[in-house]
Amino acid sequence: MTAAAVLTTALAQRRERPGADLAESAPDLVAAAAAMARRFRWGGVLHAFGHDDADAHHIAVEFVHPVIVGKRALPAIAHGADRATYRLRHAAPGDLALAVCDAPARRDAEPSRGAPSAAVGSSGETARNRAAEGADSPKLGDHTRPGGAVAAALAAAGERGLLTVALAGRFWVGPPVDHLLTLPADDPLVLRELQVSAYHLLWELTHALLEHGPDGPTP
Repeated sequence: MTAAAVLTTALAQRRERPGADLAESAPDLVAAAAAMARRFRWGGVLHAFGHDDADAHHIAVEFVHPVIVGKRALPAIAHGADRATYRLRHAAPGDLALAVCDAPARRDAEPSRGAPSAAVGSSGETARNRAAEGADSPKLGDHTRPGGAVAAALAAAGERGLLTVALAGRFWVGPPVDHLLTLPADDPLVLRELQVSAYHLLWELTHALLEHGPDGPTP
């Protein structure tokens, strides 16, 4: 086998397992999309943010200006990570927050193992977790907390009552969220590919549920 063939095979294998894991997370993606569709039905606005502002703008444009003819435009706003916390503190409680979270390398995550990590759960479970943290929780504006500015913004959104959805790597740590979609890729470039795929899927599933969900088509 030539060197080029070896390299091509290695690159393909590096993506194969994470891609399969994304496919296996279909129930979690559908659950998150169903919750998002419900908020949109109630008139909610999507607030997108992340460690890379390009993701926030990509998500907002996709929802506001659908590429598929006939798809409904859904209200969405992009926030820079450094301003997201402030903006979300003043968002409507019925809105949605979608965060694209960077994942530190394993060696960076180890010192923070004692910190609260994000967890999938119902709104009631999430509220109980937040209440249990009490006064020991980091301040919402503290960007030195594990997860940085994005974690602070997610915490602000949760405290405000927004639906919180996070697309994260397995070593990312942050506040409890309503829907955590963990994408277990060790390669940060592969993780980025999976995150982009995940929020495209969330967009498609949200529209499918708005059009054909159990509550009937949204007017």
